[in-house]
Amino acid sequence: MSFHRNNNLKQFLIRYISWPIEAVFLFFALLILRLIPIDIASASTGWLGSKIGPHTSWHKRANANLRLAMPELTEQKRLEILTGMWWNLGRNIGEFPHTLTLMNSHNRVKIEGLDKISACEQGSIIIGSHLANWEVVPTTLKRLNRKSGIVYRPLNNPVADFLIQKRQRYLNAEFFLKGREGAKGMLATIKANGIVALLIDQQLREGRMVPFFGVPVKTPVAHIKIAAKQQIKLFPLETIRIEGAYYKMVVHEPITLSKTASDDEILAVALQINKLLESWIKKRPEQWLWPHRRWGRIKA
Repeated sequence: MSFHRNNNLKQFLIRYISWPIEAVFLFFALLILRLIPIDIASASTGWLGSKIGPHTSWHKRANANLRLAMPELTEQKRLEILTGMWWNLGRNIGEFPHTLTLMNSHNRVKIEGLDKISACEQGSIIIGSHLANWEVVPTTLKRLNRKSGIVYRPLNNPVADFLIQKRQRYLNAEFFLKGREGAKGMLATIKANGIVALLIDQQLREGRMVPFFGVPVKTPVAHIKIAAKQQIKLFPLETIRIEGAYYKMVVHEPITLSKTASDDEILAVALQINKLLESWIKKRPEQWLWPHRRWGRIKA
């Protein structure tokens, strides 16, 4: 009985005290950053990230993940990568209130190979990752100016999530929660010859076990099955921070499957995509989201 009372109290404190305080802080932080020029906001929060990040529990998790994925790296090299990662994540925070500015600037966000997607009259799926600043990934949808949808994972704090998702109004895209709703939304958008964007490098409760950096992890395959059944193309999208708040995105060659693709063929494509993600991360490991529990809970 005491356990349940304590648990209920904890949930009450989180829901009615912690979450509102976090949301208020987020609101004013974003407001202040919005008033600061994007380059100054990006550099300032990048510096803060590099100073604060290494002292958090996330740093230990990031180091453990990096050691698992790239065991050949020396301790000094891992430190250099993680320091760069905190700079990158810090910059992302400062740039977030300026997302629309980034999207509207062909100078700040350059996209190579966008014509590959625009040439498709059918629907298609863009598959990205948590590299560089993943908030600029929807720039592809905005510039294509077609019916579009984004599959996302909501924040644990629903109030903060509401503030973040207000961006939907200027993306002109529908937002679908990961899971069944996401699958239904993807299918509806694709059948209307629209384009769906999703990030596929997060830990999942569902999925199939496919190697990622040599370690089997639950990997999404729903989008691959939809692509096969609907006979549409999957477009891998690589995001690169060039310097400061300047980016390049590269649309790679599309992946296609037969309508009658077998389970083995689906898994082969999932492995192909994971290998492609690995190659991007290895080129710029400091730009990937290493604190995420992609391999579940591992010893720090």
